Order: sequence, then C-alpha cells, then structure tokens
Amino acid sequence: MSIWSRMAAMALVVSAPAMAGAPQGQTTPPIEQSFTTFWQAAKDKPFAEQEALWDKFIEAPRQDLYQSVVWEVRNYPDWKRQKDASLKVRFDQYRSISGDIPKGVRDIDAALNVQAKRFAQYFGSSGQPRAVVVLAPHFDAKSGVMPNGDPVLALAVDSLLLEKASLDIVLPHELFHLWDAEHAGITNDGVMPDTHLLLPLYEEGLATYVSTVVSPGHTDGEYLLQNDLGALPDAKLPDSARRFLIDADVLTIDPVKHKTSDTFARWFEGGNKPYQADLPNRSGYWLGLHTIRILMRSHTLTEIASWHPAEAEKQTRAALMVLAHGE
Repeated sequence: MSIWSRMAAMALVVSAPAMAGAPQGQTTPPIEQSFTTFWQAAKDKPFAEQEALWDKFIEAPRQDLYQSVVWEVRNYPDWKRQKDASLKVRFDQYRSISGDIPKGVRDIDAALNVQAKRFAQYFGSSGQPRAVVVLAPHFDAKSGVMPNGDPVLALAVDSLLLEKASLDIVLPHELFHLWDAEHAGITNDGVMPDTHLLLPLYEEGLATYVSTVVSPGHTDGEYLLQNDLGALPDAKLPDSARRFLIDADVLTIDPVKHKTSDTFARWFEGGNKPYQADLPNRSGYWLGLHTIRILMRSHTLTEIASWHPAEAEKQTRAALMVLAHGE
C-alpha cells in the first residue's frame, strides 16, 4: 500500500464511511454511533442477548474487518470461544466507560493528525494511511490485512481508554507497523503466521524504537508500555539474547495447535501469569528495542526499516549475537 501521500494534509480515515462488509448501497455509521445504539439496547440484557446486539450493531456493518483483523478467524479456529469469554468481561467494563467512548474516538482522531504528521517527517509522504477505530476486548491497537490484501490499522477505543494509553507513544508504534506492511511486506503486527520469532522481535523492537524518534522525551518504560521492562538493567541483555537465540527459529503460530506458540507467548505476551521467572512478561519488546539499538550503530533508520523479512531476520540474528557476547 502506498499509504503516505498527502500526509501533510492528513486525510486520515478514522471511522471509514464505507467499511468492507457493509450492505451494498449503505454506509457504515461511525463506530461511536454504533456503540451508543448497541449499549442503549444491551446494557441491562443477559449476555446472550448482549452478544446478539453486538453482532448486529458493531460487527455486521464491519464484517470483513472483524473477521479478518479483530478476531483473525483464519488463524484461530477457537476464535468464537475466545470472543465469548472476552466480551463477557468487556460488557461489564462498559458500565464504567460507556460515556467516554465518543470522546475517546475524537481524541484518537486528533492524536492521529498530530502523530502522522510527525511520522511523515521521518518516513516521507506517499499515500493515505488506513486507520480504523474499532471496539475490541483483547487488544488496544494492531495491524492486520483485509480480505482484499489491504493492510489496515485497527485502534480499539475501549481498550485504549481502559489502559489510559498515551497516544503519542502508541500511535507512532502502530503507524510504523502499518507503513512497514506496505514497504517491507511484513503484513501483520506481532503474531505473524508462517514466520519465526526473529521477525516479531525485529518488528516490535523497531516499532518501539520509531516511537522514541517520532515522539521523544519519554522513558524506556513508557515506550515499552511497562515500567518494569524499562527498569531492566543492561546486565540482563547477554543472557536474554542467548536464550532468545535458542528460540529464534520457533514458529510464531503453532502449526499443529493452530494458535500462538507457547514460545511466542513466553517472550511477547502480557497477563498476570509470569512466563519467565527472571524477566517480566513481554520481555521480547525490551530485547527487540535493544537489538535495534545495536543495528543503529552501523545502519540508518531508513535502511533498517527497508529490510524485507529475510534480511530483517538475518540482521536481527546478527545483532542478537552481539548482545549475547556483551558487546
């Protein structure tokens, strides 16, 4: 996708008026309008009725987006069970944040205008980014691919509100994922089917590094969205790099279980359950950021961002070797 022309003018698509999956001849209402209609009808209903109303007002007008990007039905055969479990929790949370959804959408729109202009200063302007605000219970922002092959950035307003997310950190990170999907062929954020763990390490580390450049002035803990990651001492890098190199060629998606591999989860997933006794969850983001800093010693940001998957994996492995030797 040549996604950045007219970036300076910033014609960002936030709540696309004709989203894929809408009935022919109709336009999709803004997501905040759909949410208000849904919640007014659903808030006092049993869960089964709530979910039916969700499907009617939230998902049906945006069917392709939800099937391909939000739930990733193709990659997760168990998606319906996971959807039911996560929506049960989220519907309870809506009781406290429902009134904040419309303003949350406006805040995302305003922040996108600012951050995309800053992003364009480093990555040029050669197209219009496709960013769509959604409601989603299991992520805050993610890149994905629509059925026609177009990359899209989905921003979950409800999750971002609950996290009290700093949009000037989150948005450059996610805008880079969207840019990279077009320019380097890395077409998914984080968990990428048919790839090895080296690629998520590179991709998440680079997106985090881009945030430090586009939106300077924050701590590593803030850029990593987790203070305990930012507090990790550099002395832990050699051993962490050596351990990751052992796991580097594991597939991100388990081809037998058809779900995220346990090894990917150990390095990249969050949650209350600790995956490694001596490292916080999501430590792959921390290690990835430091891997990119090693690569920046001998390459420019433009060069690193231009690498296609095979070259990215090769260079990431080499940088991990440097870290593993304490250099």
